Amino acid sequence: ITRRSSLVLVLVFTTIAIFDSAIVRYSAYTGIDPNVGLGVAITITFLILYVVLGTSLLTSVKRTISRHSRILAGATSGLRYFHFISLSVFILSIVIISAIVLQIVFLEKYSIALLRAQTYLSHIVSIIFLSFLVFRFAIWLTTSSKNYIIFLYMVSCFLMAINVVVSLWYLDSYLSSSLRPERSWYSIISIVINHRASPSTESLSFLFYSLSLSSFLVMWIATSILLSQYRHRMGNVRYFLIMSVPVLYYIFPFQNYIGGALFPLILSSNVVFTILYIVTFSATKQVGAFVFSLSFWSSSKLLYDPKVRKSILMTAIGIAILFGSIQITPLQYRIYPPYGIITEAFMPLGSYVLLAGIFTAATYISQNARLRKEFYNSASSQLRLFRGIGISEMQRELEKKVK
Repeated sequence: ITRRSSLVLVLVFTTIAIFDSAIVRYSAYTGIDPNVGLGVAITITFLILYVVLGTSLLTSVKRTISRHSRILAGATSGLRYFHFISLSVFILSIVIISAIVLQIVFLEKYSIALLRAQTYLSHIVSIIFLSFLVFRFAIWLTTSSKNYIIFLYMVSCFLMAINVVVSLWYLDSYLSSSLRPERSWYSIISIVINHRASPSTESLSFLFYSLSLSSFLVMWIATSILLSQYRHRMGNVRYFLIMSVPVLYYIFPFQNYIGGALFPLILSSNVVFTILYIVTFSATKQVGAFVFSLSFWSSSKLLYDPKVRKSILMTAIGIAILFGSIQITPLQYRIYPPYGIITEAFMPLGSYVLLAGIFTAATYISQNARLRKEFYNSASSQLRLFRGIGISEMQRELEKKVK
């Protein structure tokens, strides 16, 4: 894991997530369905990229843990257990999605039960990893009660975990109510138009977006604090303008407000303009997730220790994947082929890499006095989180030894 490779991983995932959700929106706007063969080719391409990215991530994390097992000491056993879970889920996701693709190719339909199984698999494992991460943040916070950065990240991850629970509940309400056990080809525009939800399901949708917005805002506040040192270099006005772009882009669904005015323009314009418009306004979550990861990606160059640098880069990758992969729009329609399933499959990977990055960084810092001194001497605001959790982990280990 290097700064360049981590940035490439994040950008490739972001591209997949944006286009995976933009296809349904493009068809809903224009009424033009992509060719079934093209849709299957896109799904297979995304599946191959998922296999490559997932294999690279899991191999890198495993290598990092194995090389420094002596330093990580007792933490290694827990991480190896989580790695086994993540690897098993990764392989099982490949099998399920491949089975769906084979059904589409040979039977021209796919099983809703497989789509439902993948949804449960991705969401439940993500909930487990996020719950453990929230638990670790709570322990570090009790040791360092005045560290509000740890508190903000704990609250954001907690809201994210609840959001994943609601997302599973919401999607399952649609998948379990399917009139037929399989899905064959239907026009996307007809599916979107005839899509109906019960009042209880609509309330779940409102709860999902409320939790998603709350988690996003808390993470945005924490990121703004971590990047506050750039305010002195850029000036207050420029800094706040740049930092306000992700939250404004997320809060205000511009495509709904100006979509009515631009709809005739979209219909009369060429395909390139329409695609650019749809893709631009399908990236609301991914833009914010990319900004959240930048605070860690940029802070990695401030440290000389390669072990901690890799852990921080793992954190950057994990937070970008996690925040960018939780979306319910494509999956709730059960499109043929099932757009959004690859993005959903990234959720356990993102939550595991985020957990491994933060946990290993805290362990490294707690056991290395020279590294803690380097953190103390650095005035960079970007290192506040890791400085806090590293010192809290050290104090916790000292208390355990004393007891």
